[in-house]
Amino acid sequence: MATKDRAGDEGTMNAALRRMAESEPELAARLMLQSLPAAAASLPNGLSYRLELDELGAWRVARNGRRHAEVTEVSPGEDLNGDAFAIQTDARTLAELAAGRNPLTAMFRGRLRLRGKARKALALRNLSQDAGPRELARMGLPLDADLLYRSLAYAIEPEWTLGYSFRIAYELLGDQGGAWTISVDDGSVSCVRGAADDADASVRMRRSDWLKLLTGELDPTDATRLGLTELEGDVFAATLVGRWIDRAEGVDGPELDREARQARRQAKLAGSWGSAVNGSGASSEPGDPGESKRQPGGLMSYEQLYALWERQNWRAHELDFSADREHWLATPSDAQVDTLHSFGSFYVGEERVTADLAPFLLAAPSGEVEAFLATQLVDEMRHAVFFDRFMAEVMALEADDLRSRLRKIEEELLTQRPWHFLFDDSLRDIADRIKAQPDDLKLFVEGIVTYHMVTEGVLAMPGQRILIQYTGDHKIYPGFNKGFRLVEQDEHRHIAFGVRFLKDVCEERPEMKQVIVDRLCELLPEAAKVFVPPQETNSRAYWSYGQHSSQVYGFAYQALNRRMKMIGVEIPGPEELMPGPVDFSGLDERSRIREPTPA
Repeated sequence: MATKDRAGDEGTMNAALRRMAESEPELAARLMLQSLPAAAASLPNGLSYRLELDELGAWRVARNGRRHAEVTEVSPGEDLNGDAFAIQTDARTLAELAAGRNPLTAMFRGRLRLRGKARKALALRNLSQDAGPRELARMGLPLDADLLYRSLAYAIEPEWTLGYSFRIAYELLGDQGGAWTISVDDGSVSCVRGAADDADASVRMRRSDWLKLLTGELDPTDATRLGLTELEGDVFAATLVGRWIDRAEGVDGPELDREARQARRQAKLAGSWGSAVNGSGASSEPGDPGESKRQPGGLMSYEQLYALWERQNWRAHELDFSADREHWLATPSDAQVDTLHSFGSFYVGEERVTADLAPFLLAAPSGEVEAFLATQLVDEMRHAVFFDRFMAEVMALEADDLRSRLRKIEEELLTQRPWHFLFDDSLRDIADRIKAQPDDLKLFVEGIVTYHMVTEGVLAMPGQRILIQYTGDHKIYPGFNKGFRLVEQDEHRHIAFGVRFLKDVCEERPEMKQVIVDRLCELLPEAAKVFVPPQETNSRAYWSYGQHSSQVYGFAYQALNRRMKMIGVEIPGPEELMPGPVDFSGLDERSRIREPTPA
């Protein structure tokens, strides 16, 4: 076990050892014994010695030129037989010595005895300070997970937990696995064996993947994204404990610096767009016929959709992001990049659809259509402001206004070809052509298919549902979750308009049905690849935060098919429109860790 805090918080690990020596000296001693093969690797080659612990046993430690020292159990009190010296003590004293206690005091009180070549014992000053579980895992040495999880109750500094109260259940599956529950209660930390049924969060993984996390072979963010770490419940609490573990090991320094920098940025940008913290009431009627919760009764008229807009109005500046700011600061940098990409795709997209909707308003074929599109233009800008507030006040982007933040996200993160195919080659292109030919009905129909059916209906809705479910299920970013639910509510109303318009047009001009099908076939096989995470290369099959690609494609196709049936249009099967196989079972998160370990 390391006794030096490399994050610069003097005494963190020493204090942990002192607490452990006081309450559970045997646990402390066994942790140190576990780390000895790595810790003694820095001793002079050829040195060997004995360590005898009262009531626990005796071990021979030998440095023989290998990558790590050899530690073998022997009988207490045996002759040295060539070993340089023997140390005899008890578990509590051993832990206190590792925590920095003066060995002379222990020797004077008879709690530390030395026989053999005393000068050789001075070499123990060179025991490695980095011999923690990560180094043991990298060396391929045995690790007792029970010792490590139980030691967290002492490794986590009590003062870090002030103001927090939660319980997290951890479970390692497979050989030498187990389960533990960490309890945090406003300044105290404890651990018991077994997974509590009523824990605020549960974290499960295979023991083999846990070892890969320790060696660095597997990144924690990728483990969660790929479903190798299965997290249920309060993700913020689980993230905090992960950060505290890193901090105790002295490896959280860069994240603490990043957190402080972002906190200053958050404080500077607080109150953007005249923001307040009070929520607003809004109607929950979606209006979208493709939404499975839609009540029977047919399609709304343009006038009814306008009235629904007035009832459902909400205020982006009133959303409360105070908890979201705290959650973001605790989120490690790698995970922040993933979240920024997911949220940033919607942020830039909302501003794009705002600008590209204006030509539709000018080309509206009736006053009723114009009236509704005017409400949608307001909605889209409100959505952009909602995201801009979050990017500035929570994510603390290093940019000073809306357009510079948009530019930063687009240039640094949105580099995938499918995203630009949708927003540049398709939506922006059709908007420009409508502006040039505002009286061309066929062009307007193609635009509604591109905007309302594909961009909003097929692509935005599944992504919104996944993010809303994930943040809600895992109790993270509550202000964002509330705002995004309101965005989703608006999108249902927009899609309902698109269905209403296309149905009316097809009844008057049946030849427009083929226009709709042709546009869907032109766009969807490539545009639907916007779902693919940037780390993935196979658009046919991938995992992302508990969902398999087949679920996403199935959900998107099913919603589109329901809407097309309302319009009276038959569309090709999913094998022609979607980039990969489909599964119509829904978007519930799935477990991967209970599958057999891949060969």
